[in-house]
Amino acid sequence: MGKSITAPLGMIASGILALFLTSTSAAGTVKVTYENTGTSSNNLGLHELTIDGVSTYAMSGKSKTSKQGKTWTATVNFYTDVQSVAGKFNKRSGHAKKYSQVGYIFGYIDFRDTLSSSVAWNAAINQAAWKIMGKRGKLSSLATSVCNYATRGYSFVDNYNRSNSMTVYTSTDLKSEFYAPMAPIATPIPSAIFLFGSMFIGLIGLVRRSPASQVMPA
Repeated sequence: MGKSITAPLGMIASGILALFLTSTSAAGTVKVTYENTGTSSNNLGLHELTIDGVSTYAMSGKSKTSKQGKTWTATVNFYTDVQSVAGKFNKRSGHAKKYSQVGYIFGYIDFRDTLSSSVAWNAAINQAAWKIMGKRGKLSSLATSVCNYATRGYSFVDNYNRSNSMTVYTSTDLKSEFYAPMAPIATPIPSAIFLFGSMFIGLIGLVRRSPASQVMPA
């Protein structure tokens, strides 16, 4: 009879786990608001955004300036999503490599916005990122150096896993894309799951504490 009790409990645990995973992975889109130009110069560098109510600095993936106060819905694309062809500039096989290259140089962004040198450095990284993503035009000497290094063919750059350094926010209409260091806000888990889960954990504890002599004979 002991096994007949634990088997249903295992099924319940599997159901709770599936529900938990479904709810936490449901955060596929976020609300983005363009607040101001931040520390960017000529659209190059860091802009200030609000992503699901949380302020952050982000680098624009395109040269067109956004309008202050504009709000849109964006898809949150992590490293694995881009590897599966997600992203505004991920149009054909092999383009995921561009995001790895941009993610690598993004890791060198200087968020100390009070330093004038940070503005120039961040602008060069942003300009190099535009070039990597396919924008035409002449680069500054610093941006050229950054771009050349990122596209030189180093395997650790081309295969760089930017999971801990850059998140890609692609507008659902594919008209804009921003790169930010913050992760999206997790979807709140319904209180019913917590309640049911705590009841289940308590039940497991009672079963485990019950002596063998109390188990009903078959």
